[in-house]
Amino acid sequence: MSVVAVAVLAAVAPASSSARIKQRFFHTLDGNISCAMLQDKKAHRKHHRKIPGFPGEARCDIQSHIWMAPPKPKWCPVDWGFGVEVTRKKGGRYVCAGDSVLNMSAPALGPGATVSVGHYTCAIPSPAGTSVLCTNRRTTHGFEISADAVSLF
Repeated sequence: MSVVAVAVLAAVAPASSSARIKQRFFHTLDGNISCAMLQDKKAHRKHHRKIPGFPGEARCDIQSHIWMAPPKPKWCPVDWGFGVEVTRKKGGRYVCAGDSVLNMSAPALGPGATVSVGHYTCAIPSPAGTSVLCTNRRTTHGFEISADAVSLF
């Protein structure tokens, strides 16, 4: 399943969906950064047929920033560089998606707040509460995003 499809499904699937996918949405107090977190769901067998798993991720989109994303890669057919993500198998990277996780109806988190879903942890580390740091605890890969800078690791 592509990252675009994962993000779209995450944006519309209710928290109590039949797929039992754990998810969490939040934004910074200033509303500039919104994030979505999805837990990895393992593949399983049902009636001798393999049901694919659902890849987890932590993704944050930003409305206003002064940094510039690298040039859009040829493999990205939709919008590029308006946010960052970390997935099960990939380190922090810029988002290629035709949707957004901006969601002002999600809870607002302030400085020092931490959220964990599955293998992913996101925190608001800056005293001003204007950046988000997300990590895949299994791989130690992730990102930090603010209006001033992006760090991918």
